[in-house]
Formats: sequence, C-alpha cells, structure tokens
Amino acid sequence: MVAQAPPTDWQSRLDRVSETFFAARDRWAAGDRIALFDPSDLIAWYVFQGTAYATASERRNWVEHEAFRIAPVFRRLGQLLPDLRKVSGVEQRVATLMSGGRSTPDNGIYELLVAGAYARRGWRQITFVPEQPGVARTPDLDVRRGRSRWAVECKRVGQSEYSALERDRADLMSGLAHAVCERAAASLDIKIAYLDELSRVDEAYLANHVAAFLDGGPPHWKDAFGEGFLAHIDRAQIDAVLRHDDVYFGSSRMIELLIGDYHMAVDYDVRGDWEPSAERPFHATTLGRVSVVSWLSVSDEAARRKARHFRSMVSGAASQLPGDCPGVVHVGYETTGGNSVDGRRHGLNLAQIATFQPGASRLQWVYGNYMTPEHSVDRNESAALSETTAIYPVRGRRNTEPLPNHMLFMDEDGDPGYHWHR
Repeated sequence: MVAQAPPTDWQSRLDRVSETFFAARDRWAAGDRIALFDPSDLIAWYVFQGTAYATASERRNWVEHEAFRIAPVFRRLGQLLPDLRKVSGVEQRVATLMSGGRSTPDNGIYELLVAGAYARRGWRQITFVPEQPGVARTPDLDVRRGRSRWAVECKRVGQSEYSALERDRADLMSGLAHAVCERAAASLDIKIAYLDELSRVDEAYLANHVAAFLDGGPPHWKDAFGEGFLAHIDRAQIDAVLRHDDVYFGSSRMIELLIGDYHMAVDYDVRGDWEPSAERPFHATTLGRVSVVSWLSVSDEAARRKARHFRSMVSGAASQLPGDCPGVVHVGYETTGGNSVDGRRHGLNLAQIATFQPGASRLQWVYGNYMTPEHSVDRNESAALSETTAIYPVRGRRNTEPLPNHMLFMDEDGDPGYHWHR
C-alpha cells in the first residue's frame, strides 16, 4: 500500500501523523484527552497503527481503542496479498486509496476484501473497473470464470444520519448520568435498554433514574421508554488487578473487571477518575470513582429506519451496475456495539429487498457483510474479529449466487443460516 504513494509525499504525511500523535500522547499523560490523529489523513493513521501493532520496537505507539479494529483488517489483507497481486487494476485502486481516499479509507479497503473473496473462491479473471471519462457510474469489479460474468458493486456503510443522531443522543444521556455519579462520588453499573426511539426520550431520563436510585429508589425500572438496572460497582476485582498491573482505561478488560462481563453487542461508556501509567499513558495505574453505562436500542421504529437506510444503499449501488450482465451488491457493515446484525434486523432487510425494483440493472443478489472487531478480553488475543454474511435474494433473479456461504476474513464457507464466525 505504501509503495503506491509517492515516497516524498508519504514520508511527510507519516511525519505529520507521528508528530500529532506524540504531542497528543504527552497531553493524555497530563490528563488532557485530545484527538490523537488528524481525520483528514485517516489512511496514514491506519498504517501508523498497523506498524505499531506489528513491530515490537514501535509497540508503545499502539493505541488499543483504535488498533483493535485496524489490526484484523491489515492481517487479512496480508493473507490476501498473493491473490490481490493477480487482480487487474489493483495497483491503481490502491494508489487512489492512499491519495484520494485519505479521509475515507474504509471504502477502498472493503473493495480489496471483496476482491480477495472472489479470488480465493475460484474466480479467475477479476478486474477493478476504472472510471471512464463521460461515464458517471460504473461498478467496482468485473469478475469472470468460464462463461460466467458478474458486475460487482461494493458499498461500505458508515453510520446513517439517523444512527449518528441516535448515538449522539445516547452519549448525551450517558454523560448526564455520569455527571450525577460524579457529584455523588458514586461508582455505578448502569444498564439501559431503550424501548423507544432515543429522540423521543427526555435527555435527563437516565440521569433522573440514577439520581432516584442514589436517593434510595429501586434498582430496576421498566416503562414506555426503557428498562434499566442499577447497582453499585464491586471494586474487588479491579483493585486486585491494579495492585500489580495497569489496565487500559475504558477497555473491554476494564469493563469486565468492573461489572463482571463484556458483550460485543452492547455499547459501553466508561468515565471516571484515573491516573495514567508513566510508561503507557492510555493505561490506568490507579482508578478512583468510576461509572459504566451499558446501553442498547431495541426500538421497533429505530430498527425500521435502519432497514430503510439499507434499502437506500442498495438502490444507489444498483444504479452503478450495467444491464448487460448479472449484478451483485456487497454492503459492508462494521459494527462495534449494539448496531450488530440480529435476526430481527435481518428480517426487516429481507422485507426491504423483497419489494426492491433493480431498475435498468440486472441485480440478482445482495450480500450483507457484517464485521465486528472485538475489543477482546482474552489475555492471549490482541486482534479478534467476528463476522457473518447475510444473503438477500432479489425478486425475479435468474442466476445462482456467485459467492455462496462466503466470508471475508476466512477462506472456509460459513455455516448455512445466519451465524457469527470468529
């Protein structure tokens, strides 16, 4: 990847990443949690973190809450490298990723993963379709095997506007609940499943329940807006570990020690008072008052809105497919919390595709590639990822699947049905 960037330009970009990170790391050690990198050159940050993960002499530059999602992807690209070298046009596509895709590298990386999946599963002629002058929309890949030919379009999904607003609202509500704990010098385990859309829930809803509990109220409630559980944190495990080790603040390991478990399908927000380690400024060497909010959105309307976003992504992708050969769309989701696919959301997506009209294209199948990097609690793991592939047949299809039961991060077929593979 680095070889596709102009050497002088790349070195100056890497120097800027290093300088920004080192200055920010010093500020973190002083308690100032500023941004660690410039999002306008995100691919350079990815390479910087990938190098830190893979190189013992650079490991001090490894940022766990960033690298846990970067390392599995670079590891897989390394495994796919011999196959990707055989893909026509891959050098130009990577060069575009390293320059034109600086702030949105996940799109180009997802295209490489999909191309690698076709190469690993017997498609002999794979070509990245170059942009053509005067042609506004083209597919990403042309894949062929014998007489079979498919046009492939890849869409890497970021957060929809709705999902982003939902998360911002949840962060605001969690912050207000943490503030109540801070004022009361209380360490609480706060669990909440929102039953209504978060935009319809009062911003002080969670904080009010926390205040009532600290004033002698019940530890459990359920109403039209949510169901919650509150408990004082038992410090025995975390204090025992901190006596002889440092723990990355807010990590899955810290959450497990504070509240007893950690689930990748739940979103967590940890805030408290801590002293960073002199050698590892992102690790706590001592921990004072701390609170943990664990939250999920289980609103029916929220799920339906997310399914409509899925349909809009497929519609945009289908418009880039030609009408002279069958087409397939890959929609890539990276989930790092409660947005992961479940049976209910999959059912809503199926319903959306069942009535979808592919227009002038010959769209036959839609694949949903769901990828969940794990902030692992296993002492022997530092790069873990679970994945599943959801299969959505388009009404009126006439061709069998081009990649049945495929996964992006493993060469073996997935189990029939909708399962997570690790």
